Amino acid sequence: MHLFVARPIYRPDSEELRFLPECPRMLRNLPGRAPVLGWVSIQHAAATPVGSVNLLNLTTGRNQSFALPGRPGFFVETDRPGVLLIGLERRLVLFDLASARLTETGVSLPDDERVIINDGLAIPGGLLFGTKHLEFCEPIAALYHLDAATKKLTQLVTGEICSNGKYFVPEAGGAVLIEIDSLPKTITHYRLDKNLRVLEASLVVAPNALPAFPDGLRPAPGGASVVVALYNPEATDTGFAQEIRLADGAILTEWLLPGSPRVTCPEFVWLDGRVRLIFTTATEGMPPEIRAIAPEAGTMFCADTGFDALPEAPPLLAW
Repeated sequence: MHLFVARPIYRPDSEELRFLPECPRMLRNLPGRAPVLGWVSIQHAAATPVGSVNLLNLTTGRNQSFALPGRPGFFVETDRPGVLLIGLERRLVLFDLASARLTETGVSLPDDERVIINDGLAIPGGLLFGTKHLEFCEPIAALYHLDAATKKLTQLVTGEICSNGKYFVPEAGGAVLIEIDSLPKTITHYRLDKNLRVLEASLVVAPNALPAFPDGLRPAPGGASVVVALYNPEATDTGFAQEIRLADGAILTEWLLPGSPRVTCPEFVWLDGRVRLIFTTATEGMPPEIRAIAPEAGTMFCADTGFDALPEAPPLLAW
């Protein structure tokens, strides 16, 4: 197994932006030439149910934050330059970064105020996104597919608690989906038919083999493995992420994040002429005694990898 130690690359200058960073994505359809990492701050404090979408310039280290009227679970880039589609609370909205203008799409979840939108991913012809139970204890969350052309919303998987990281691979006659449900610590391999109905489901790795709760994920270059961020709520000072082989659940690589145990999501980037990983981390729910031993909680980290190419990026959403 390979081992890398990550280093801080960006320390948010406010506790609000440290609370729950998620969904880091290198932007490909933003005007300008600087490498920019988009990310969401899902929530700014335990008692403050609003968040923001953020742009981190990896050359200057400057972050630009756009306040949102609610909690964003994810964003995807559209085919319109500088326009994001964001899962906000219980609906999908468009956000123009140039004008900071939010536009409603009319797409929203079925009525159940106990769940809100969480992680999502653009796929050919639409997107997949999940929901999470706000109390993190009842299996009432689900995975949804949105057809971008018809705006039809279809429920694909039910009985989840916190639908999280996703990896989608189209295949002849269907697709493969890897999806995390964080609380039961499941990383599930789904085989889907051409209508995205589940044909088979199996676990990639036994939940009790994971050292903490799986959160966000990204496919590794080549697609045979995934990098999983591990969120550890225990009293510890170091965070972890793992590269897990899909064929047998073997751990191929591990990344250590000193001073920040609640790792939320990875993202592959090309930085300084090399393939690296950026990790978001959080302070969410962290009591003072843990924060005292985890001073980098809420910091973004950067780490080396053993790869020499980036994984294929998700498509731009046609909207």
